[in-house]
Amino acid sequence: SILKEINPGCSLEGLMLKLKLQYFGTSSEDFQVNQPESTVSAKAGDVITLGCNIPAPSPVGPVLWFKDARLERKLIYSFNGRQFPRISQVVNPMANQTDYSIRISDVSPKDAGMYYCVKLTIGHPDMAYIAGPGTYVSVSGVTHEMFKVQQAELSQTLSAGETLTLSCSVPDSFPNGPVLWFKGTGPNRELIYNFQRGLFPRVNQIGNMAKAGNKDFSIRINEISLKDAGTYFCVKFKEGKPDIEYQSGRGTKVTVTGTRNNFVPDIPGRHFLAMRGTNLNKNLP
Repeated sequence: SILKEINPGCSLEGLMLKLKLQYFGTSSEDFQVNQPESTVSAKAGDVITLGCNIPAPSPVGPVLWFKDARLERKLIYSFNGRQFPRISQVVNPMANQTDYSIRISDVSPKDAGMYYCVKLTIGHPDMAYIAGPGTYVSVSGVTHEMFKVQQAELSQTLSAGETLTLSCSVPDSFPNGPVLWFKGTGPNRELIYNFQRGLFPRVNQIGNMAKAGNKDFSIRINEISLKDAGTYFCVKFKEGKPDIEYQSGRGTKVTVTGTRNNFVPDIPGRHFLAMRGTNLNKNLP
C-alpha cells in the first residue's frame, strides 16, 4: 500500500514480507475486518458497492482497498483524499468511522477479480495489517468504453522541466479521420499535436501510427513549464471536407509546479520500508 504510493511499479508482496502483525497485544481474532458480500455480480456499465466494516475504536492507521491482479495486489483506493477514477467512498469521512465501503462506477469485464479491504495499524517499530475475507466481483457483457475515446488520467501534477505523458486510446471501429491533441476547448483552443502533419517541438507520439489497427494515440511533452498547465483533450475527427469533430476524450487536467520535485513524500509509515529482518506472521489471503 504505502510502497505502492511511493513507487507504483513495486509489488505489494515486497512490502508484506516486511510486516509483522502487532496490535498492542490484541490478537487478529479479536479484531476483524468485515466484508459482508463474498461475491458481487454485475453487468458492464453498472455501479457496484463493495462493503467493508471495521469496528470502532480501531488502532491508528489507514484503510486501503486492493484488487488481486494475478501476480500482485493493486491498490485501488485509499481514504486519504487522493483521487481514484470511477471509485468513491460511500460514507463521508468522520471520527470513529466504521464504514469503509466503496462504490465503483461504469464497471467493465476488466474489473472482475477479488477485492480486499485492509486495515494497517501503525506502531513502532512494526507495522501490522488485517485483511477482510475478500469479495469476488464478476462482470458480464460489453462495456460502452469500447466505443469511446479514452483518456486514462483525469489529472496530473508535475514539476517544471519534467516530461508529461498524456494517454489516449481511440477505437479502431471509428470512421476514418485524424486524431488531434488540443489544450483547452472552444474556438481558441490550442493545437498541441497532429499525428499526420506539422512540426511540434517538444512533443513526441508514443503509438506506432504505421501499425494496422493502432489504437494508441498517446503523446509525450518534454521540458514542460508553467505555461503548459491546462486541460488537454484527445479528439477524433471524421474525414470530410472539412474534417468534422467526431468525439473527444474527457480531458486531462495538468498542473505544473515551479521547481522539479526530487523529494520522497513524507507518507506515514515510510520508514518501515528500510526495515530489515522483520518476521512474517501473516499474509494477505
